[in-house]
This record gives sequence, structure tokens and C-alpha cells, in this order.
Amino acid sequence: MTGGHPSVVVVGAGIVGASLAYHLASAGAAVKLVERSRPASGVTARSFAWINVIYGDAPTLVGLRNLALADHHRLERELKGALAVDWNGSLSWSEDPADSERLVAAHAGWGHAVRLVERDEIGRLEPRLAAPPPVAAFAPGEGALDPVAATTTLVRAAVEAGARLVGDSEVRALASTDGRVSGVVLEGGAIEADVVVLAAGTDSVALCAGVGVALPVASSPATLSRFSGPAGLVGRVVSGPELEIRQDAAGRLFVADYHVEGESLDERAAATLALIRRQFRGAGAVEAIDARVGWRPMPADGAPIVGFAPDAPGLYLAVMHSGVVMAPVVGRLATEEIVDGREAEALALCRLSRFG
Repeated sequence: MTGGHPSVVVVGAGIVGASLAYHLASAGAAVKLVERSRPASGVTARSFAWINVIYGDAPTLVGLRNLALADHHRLERELKGALAVDWNGSLSWSEDPADSERLVAAHAGWGHAVRLVERDEIGRLEPRLAAPPPVAAFAPGEGALDPVAATTTLVRAAVEAGARLVGDSEVRALASTDGRVSGVVLEGGAIEADVVVLAAGTDSVALCAGVGVALPVASSPATLSRFSGPAGLVGRVVSGPELEIRQDAAGRLFVADYHVEGESLDERAAATLALIRRQFRGAGAVEAIDARVGWRPMPADGAPIVGFAPDAPGLYLAVMHSGVVMAPVVGRLATEEIVDGREAEALALCRLSRFG
């Protein structure tokens, strides 16, 4: 321990690792944030970045999802506006209106702020939508952010709180001493620590295997396509059967979609562009910027894996989808467990031990 507080190495400077580094350093831990490239250079940069509860892991993680939204608001206050979220809400619907109605009833019953809206109100909420559906789920408290800017802000805040960023440094393995994880091995040496926190996404699987920990996480590909467009084309996150889209303050449009192996990203972007122009009035000036594939860390049951590894003392896991949603609350609760030694009840369903 350093001055009564643990020394911690956080592996991975995506949005989850950046949040962990910020919260840990703010609580007095001696933190080194290790990233093989630069912050937000991995899957974080390819995230649709929808801060949502409506398509979350309900009902099992209702409490954690609701806490996650509250922690995003907390971080905005703590960082005095440096971390900005567009809290414009979301509109979601299925091809069958009955499915949308069931979705709203279920999530409202689980305590989520969502209500059913009909075609006229949908048209007022999204006036450029060419063919509003009969009904949709409207979640006014949801939002979106720029994941790269948010990660950069959190890393900067972590450094100001005393953390050290170790960039362009790939972790080759976890170091182990007397059966305990005791640091990380880099190409040019090693860093010792009381606790190693893995927030390295899909790379966490191989690092865990090196110390005998089986991490049930798969690589799940998704495509993020970006477009330029006129301001005000899309007012909030819009998620329909054919298109999941949002627009930022600069006019950039972001579309999330599944990835098909062997698919041409240029062809995908062209097809998506045609879809945008068909579904939104005034979209004739929209142009494609690029399309990129992100390999998301997907735990076997979809829920985050957070907590100390049962069979590897000194190792703390923070691997999940969606990291953008969960980063603030995981950073706060993991810090309570690592620094204060208090087990967070809200993370009870996120333990690796649930896989037996």
C-alpha cells in the first residue's frame, strides 16, 4: 500500500478504464493507466454512445442501469461541464406496434422513465421523420455523448487527480507473485501494483487466461457509420426496425448496425445513406464520412463482469457492454470496493462467480 491507499494499475484507456482511473485517483489511490496506443483508440471510438436503459439488461440489472444514468449526471456536475451529454431522449419502436406497447409496459413497470407516444406526438418530436410509426417508446431522460471527447476528459481529470498515463505501452502479461497478481509486464519492463484492474475489453480474455482465469467474453462486431448532414435533421436517438441513428451538435450523423463478415464497408455506408435519405425529409445533402467496425466485449449472458476475480487475488475485472452506459457507475462502485473495501451491493449480479 502507498500511504494507506492501494497502488493500482488500470489496463485499458477506453471510457471504462478512464472512468476507473479518475475515480480511483480521486479517492487517493496511486494509479497508473496503461494503454497500448492512446486513450479511446479502441472500441470506445466506434461506440454509438447511446446512454440508455430501455434496451438494457432488464429486469435483472434495472437498479444498476438507473444508477448509471444518475452517475452520468453526477460526473457532469463534478467535472463542471467538461463532460457534456446530449440529454435529448430517445424514440424506439418495433415493426409490430404491439411489441412497442409491450416494451413500454415492461420498462415502465421496472421503474424506467418511458412512455408510449402515438404518431402525432412522434411527428412533433421528430418533424423530419418521413413516416412516423403508429406508436413508439419515448424515453426523455436518455441521451448520447461523444465517447472520444468524454474519455479524453476523464483521462485529463484522472491525471489532475494524480494518476499517471502510460501510453503506447502494451501489456504483454499479468505478473504474479506467490499466487497473487502483482502487476503487469510490458515490453520494456514491469509495473508493480497492489491491484490490477482489467478494463481492456476483448484483450482481457487472453490476459486473464495467463493467470488461469477463464473469462466468458466474446468479440461481438458492430458497424458504426458516420455522415455529415444539415443541423436539426435528427433531434434525439431514433431507433427503428431499419435504422438506429443520432445526430450531434456539429451535424454529424451516427448509425449503428450489425456487421456482416466479408461485407464492404463502403457498400454498407452507401446503403445506409440511401436509407437515411428515404426516412428523413431534407436529407438530400447528407454525405457519407466513413464506416468502421468495433469489436465489443460481450459477456456470455450480456451482463457486465465487474469485481475481484475469485481465483486470482489482486485482479479486478471490469469488462462489459455497453461501456459508455456503465463507465461512470462502475468507476464509482469499483473504487468503493478497491479503495474502501466495501462490497457494492449494486454489483452483486455482475460477479464472475455467476458463471460457476
